[in-house]
Amino acid sequence: MLYNKRFIMRVLKKCFCPWFTISFLALILSCQESIPETFEEYEVSQIQSDTRLFELVSRTTLKDGSKDNILDGANNITIVLPVTVIVNGITIEVRTESDYQLIENAIEAYSDDDDEIQIKFPIDIIFSDYTQVTVFNQSELNTYISESSDEDELDEDIECINFKYPLTFEVLASNASIPTTIIVSNDAEFFALLDNLEDYIAVHLNLPIVLILSDGYELMISSLESLESAIENNVDTCDEDDDFDYDDDDEDVLLDFLTQGNWTIEEYTTENGEFTEEYNGYTFSFNSNMDVKASNDETTVSGKWNIESRDTNKLFLVLDFATSAPFEALNQKWEVTEIEVDNLELEIESELAGDLETLVFEKLEDDTAP
Repeated sequence: MLYNKRFIMRVLKKCFCPWFTISFLALILSCQESIPETFEEYEVSQIQSDTRLFELVSRTTLKDGSKDNILDGANNITIVLPVTVIVNGITIEVRTESDYQLIENAIEAYSDDDDEIQIKFPIDIIFSDYTQVTVFNQSELNTYISESSDEDELDEDIECINFKYPLTFEVLASNASIPTTIIVSNDAEFFALLDNLEDYIAVHLNLPIVLILSDGYELMISSLESLESAIENNVDTCDEDDDFDYDDDDEDVLLDFLTQGNWTIEEYTTENGEFTEEYNGYTFSFNSNMDVKASNDETTVSGKWNIESRDTNKLFLVLDFATSAPFEALNQKWEVTEIEVDNLELEIESELAGDLETLVFEKLEDDTAP
């Protein structure tokens, strides 16, 4: 398991807190029965602080810092917006997450520039444990970035399953004699509760609760054992999109990218040479019903297309024009290697000789977004 130094030190610090074992244990061993009016009858058995459930719940409530990776290249850091950046001489005011696409557009606009992103300091950053600091220069930011996981590397936070809020807890504070109710409304509040268990003699999670899977399915949880199993079974069931581009390996983004506008083949090369000319004059249209058509002034050829994913950082465009010449040569499972403002670059290694084939689609100028 991968943990950054900040998180490990916080957990170790709790292990030596006199109230930690009791507080944590109350959470882990809470049952579905209603809690007593006082905690006198609430029995607690000894348990180790490194219980698997505590680890899984803590990781599920960590803040995901990958959405702004195009800015900081750090999965465990989020830059607080708004922030001003300069990309290849273009000043961009990033006010919302959708403005990350403006940075991506500026980077992909030209192939012969340095693609340097300059951030105007000072900025505030939030770590995965929701602590926040002010950063005054790039050198200081680089120090924090160096402690983060690398691109597409496994990191601490679990993004493929989420709690459906609000959650309700019955808690007994260390200076109280009767329990009170705490309502947790988001990951940050849940993480804070776990992070401050020493403030309570006991914490009881009211069950059942609902977990939301990566496909939107809502899973009812009626016991802490099933909660542990559900998180464990869904750790790697989605693409966490932890690369340093902006949404480039997201299937929905690729679907929207291809279905908005018409395309031509800019390049098609194999180990036997370049065959781009065979497709001159043809316009390709990709429809959301997964039909693809190649048309010129005389004929239209129909086929099928699909998007497949593998691992955490690879997308494939699958083309099938059956036996229609010359389009049957494109009937391959193409790996997506680059998505630019108006270009889609695809590659495949020949199964016979290991030779590289390259296919590049270019969006027609009239369809290119300004």
